[in-house]
Amino acid sequence: MRSSWLIDADVLIEGERQNPAFDAWRKSAGDFATADIVRGQFLLGVHSVKDAAKRERGLEFYAERVATLSSLPNQPEDYERAAALAGEAWRNGRGGPDLMDALLAAIALCTGATVATRNVKDFKAMGCPCQNPLSNATDR
Repeated sequence: MRSSWLIDADVLIEGERQNPAFDAWRKSAGDFATADIVRGQFLLGVHSVKDAAKRERGLEFYAERVATLSSLPNQPEDYERAAALAGEAWRNGRGGPDLMDALLAAIALCTGATVATRNVKDFKAMGCPCQNPLSNATDR
């Protein structure tokens, strides 16, 4: 499946927080998907919240808005590419992407998608097409 947008967890979190920019972007974004690593990252955040009402709101948002998204697959070789992308960014002092973001970048580069993220700096450091769809800012 090809998708023009690959949504990062930090953008989904803004949707769960009811940031009006999220719904406006989602309605105009065209094709979009996420990845299983992003689903896990989002749910980890939800399950770690101490406030039961906020946790429930997060689980509801996940069921209604995240679980229904298409998920772009990753291949075993994507982990090798992710490690290389992140390692090169660290080595060259361009950023400090973690392995989850690097895997998302590898998936995006493989599929031709643009990562929708607030973490523009680290994705750019890996040479990955990205944009913060929630603001005009280029970095968070």
